[in-house]
Amino acid sequence: MSDVFADVAKMKKIKDDVKAHEGQEVELTLENGRKRQRNKIGKLIEVYPSLFIVEFNDHVGKDGVAQSSYVESFTYSDILTEKTLIHYFD
Repeated sequence: MSDVFADVAKMKKIKDDVKAHEGQEVELTLENGRKRQRNKIGKLIEVYPSLFIVEFNDHVGKDGVAQSSYVESFTYSDILTEKTLIHYFD
C-alpha cells in the first residue's frame, strides 16, 4: 500500500515542478524504442492538470526567427515511468 502513496506523492511533485517552470525552456529526453533516445529542446508553454504542452522550433534562421515550430503534449505519467526525462534550464 505504501508504494501507491509514494507514487501519488511523486506525481504531485512532478506536477508542481512542471508548473513552476511554465514559460521556460526545457530539454526532454524521449525514449524512442529499444535503446534509442532523442533529445529535444523546447519551451514549456502550457500546463494542465493531466498534461503539459511544449513548443519546439525546428530551424532558426539567420535573423534569429524560428522558421517552423510545432507543439507536442506530454503526460506526467511519462515522466513518472521514465519514458520521458525532463531537464529544466535555470
